[in-house]
Amino acid sequence: MNRLTLPKNEGMLFIFSESMYQSFWMKNTKIALDILFFDEHLELVTIHRAQPCKSDPCQIYSSTKPVKYVLELVAGSVETFSLKEGLRLQL
Repeated sequence: MNRLTLPKNEGMLFIFSESMYQSFWMKNTKIALDILFFDEHLELVTIHRAQPCKSDPCQIYSSTKPVKYVLELVAGSVETFSLKEGLRLQL
């Protein structure tokens, strides 16, 4: 939150203790992000291209299946790295 930039090859990885539906919003987020949701097998199951929230209520970006990991990358990373649902995250 409140970041003005995010380097192209960096991101934020959220790891949850158990798989469940997850939802994110962009309140106080100043830059557009690609939000990638991964299941417990590290498979990419949902992709959102999220824009900064300019007024409440903010849009909610949710997984389409239970997930254990969520990765936020700078907007455009999905296209730059040719990321598609079904790919696997390597930790």
